[in-house]
Amino acid sequence: MFPRLTQKRLLNSIAYTALVAVVATLGYFTLTILKSPPTEEPLPPDLAAVIEFEGFSARLESTTQQRTLRVSIRVRNATARPIDAQVFFVAKGDRSNGALLSVWPTLSPSGPFSPAGHIRGGPVSTGTQVRLTQNWQRITGEVPIPAEVRHIHTVTIYIFGPRGEVLLSRPFELRTK
Repeated sequence: MFPRLTQKRLLNSIAYTALVAVVATLGYFTLTILKSPPTEEPLPPDLAAVIEFEGFSARLESTTQQRTLRVSIRVRNATARPIDAQVFFVAKGDRSNGALLSVWPTLSPSGPFSPAGHIRGGPVSTGTQVRLTQNWQRITGEVPIPAEVRHIHTVTIYIFGPRGEVLLSRPFELRTK
């Protein structure tokens, strides 16, 4: 009976030691996780889905020297992580042509648009820089209109992400009289 009692004590002792080791390991990992800095929320794969907008308005203003289209819109980011972006307003005239008419802010030769209004791709370093957060931001621009253009039909807002990806491309039809 003595050897049997010793075996039972030995097995109980090993089981108790294993249980203490598991609890100590779990406690160590819990403290490690609690002490580590929080990780940033990853951006969703489709960033365009997180850009919200409202309150688009456009007004044609004329002086004796020039005509401008004053455009305004409110935008925000629906996620907690801010997004750095570049914003452009593109005005187009003749519906059949669809050519690039005028852009705000003024484009450089290496800007994101070709003269025909096609997106070139790649990082965008020009434009109005904004940091999109969960708070609404109003973006206002004055698109210069050449004197020979009679009608503006569409204004498109383009928001480019940090790597040149198009986060938002939303055309707005203008009512003409």
